[in-house]
Amino acid sequence: MSAERLAAKHYVYRLDHDTGFAPHVSGNACTLCGCKTTSIEVWAAPGSWVVGIGGNGTGKPNDLIYLMKVESSPTVAELRRRSPHLTAYLRGHRIHDLDSRPILVSRRFYYFGNRAIRIPQRLEHLVIRTQGCKKVADAEIKALVAHLSARGYAPGVHGAPNNPQPHPPGKCGCSRATAKPKCAKRRQKPV
Repeated sequence: MSAERLAAKHYVYRLDHDTGFAPHVSGNACTLCGCKTTSIEVWAAPGSWVVGIGGNGTGKPNDLIYLMKVESSPTVAELRRRSPHLTAYLRGHRIHDLDSRPILVSRRFYYFGNRAIRIPQRLEHLVIRTQGCKKVADAEIKALVAHLSARGYAPGVHGAPNNPQPHPPGKCGCSRATAKPKCAKRRQKPV
């Protein structure tokens, strides 16, 4: 077994909103940065899977919004240098003040957004019913990926954001205009 597989820990969390910022899908890549910088984005490493479950604000509560396998976790500044095509996106979402924060990058992802799907009954224990995150076992990730494959889903984009925004988001990508958005205050550790 590779060192990556031994070290990788997987996480599931509940999205408050799905605006197209976090997660963000562009071409063949999915990135995650913003609200979860104090948790998943810091803890997840290459080889980790991140599962995003819809919260009430997404319009798809308890459904699978996305699933991504982390390929790398450069800082915002590093990603700007390596991927200039993301510069406009990063500037547009005002995360210039987060240059030292990690961004999770994936090229193996399933993004459902407004076409979110139900979690199979045998995996309903993955659904988090409150904000926060928890660790997920390898076997649960394998079962979820197998379920998606059995339903004919290949990695890639299968929907659009649930909550596209008519105005620029706050620093974390959410619609809150306050200096300290509620999502920035959450500092939960995985279970």
